Amino acid sequence: CHGMVRTRRAFLETLPLAIAALLPARLVLAQSPPSAQDFAGQLAVATMFGIESATLALQKSTSPAIKDYAHRLADDHARAASQLRRIVARRSDIALPDRPDGRHLDMIRDLGALQGEAFDKAYAAAQREAHRELAALLEAYARNGADPELKAFATETLPLVQDLSDKAGALTPRP
Repeated sequence: CHGMVRTRRAFLETLPLAIAALLPARLVLAQSPPSAQDFAGQLAVATMFGIESATLALQKSTSPAIKDYAHRLADDHARAASQLRRIVARRSDIALPDRPDGRHLDMIRDLGALQGEAFDKAYAAAQREAHRELAALLEAYARNGADPELKAFATETLPLVQDLSDKAGALTPRP
């Protein structure tokens, strides 16, 4: 019995090292492009999050800069979502999700609970992170994606997302 406890304790003590050893491999895997289905699904979720969070910003923010950004974000994401749906409509191998994933739903819920300056700060931070992630996804697929039509879409959409990312960085409230 004591041998099992020692073995379990040794296992638990080395677990953080094992996890740390796996992280670089996970990062390398994260840099490779996703399948066409995964790419389209992740992109659809990102556009839904963009539109839903922009709607919240238009309702909750008192900042003209954030409202201007939210208008552009909603328009650009709606246009990208429409283009993606047109591509997918001609295909039987790709299905788009009909709602954001749990992580993005949680972010929308958390933003919805905030008001005033707290909302503006959280919204700006969420947009910086979301557009950094989306730009990385588009860049990976534009470079190495296997599906030519989605690869062209990623290449075309990347500059727009990079611009939104830059503008989100400028939304940082100044103390």
